[in-house]
Amino acid sequence: MIRTKVDTLWFKRCCAFHLQFFPDREALSKLCSLQGSIERDSTAPLLRVPSTSLHMTIVTLVSAATQFSTPNDEVWRLNGGRWKEIAERLVEETPPFELHFHEVAASEAAIFVKAEEPPELRRLHSAISHAICFEQWRPAPPRIAHITLFRFFAEDRLPAVNFDAGLLPTGVRVGSLKLLEERVYPSVEINILSEPLLRGKST
Repeated sequence: MIRTKVDTLWFKRCCAFHLQFFPDREALSKLCSLQGSIERDSTAPLLRVPSTSLHMTIVTLVSAATQFSTPNDEVWRLNGGRWKEIAERLVEETPPFELHFHEVAASEAAIFVKAEEPPELRRLHSAISHAICFEQWRPAPPRIAHITLFRFFAEDRLPAVNFDAGLLPTGVRVGSLKLLEERVYPSVEINILSEPLLRGKST
């Protein structure tokens, strides 16, 4: 059985920069209903991600956790303009794709819905990781395509996660992304820097 891990960043101010996907109204409604279904049947110490903050991170350019010898805002001041241009160009070269969320899963850090990673997303991940570098660091995408539903406020043994499978949002189309500055974790307060469209042609 998984033992939960406390999220020490929860609702704290931060300085981070991400490329993220935010689900449309229909998918968001299902995700919120799914959260309610899990909450009703769970005794776990759940921190529910607000509906307006539900997102899938495509890649993190500057993490809310300390990762550089230079303060995050200074890293972005020095590199952000160039990184923004690179990310926008690579997004626009990517064709729209669909995400099929098929499973609710849990880790020590979160409860989330996950999807198979389509080839278009894999290529975008790879292109961004190869194009951006700072202090021997390159952006690493999440290991799986997912949207986090809950974090945890205490250490506890996590019981089985029960939910209504009919609430899983399947076939979510990704046609645009948001490049943003995260000011309050987890994407509770954000500053949208751009919203590039996926314009590439499918091969």
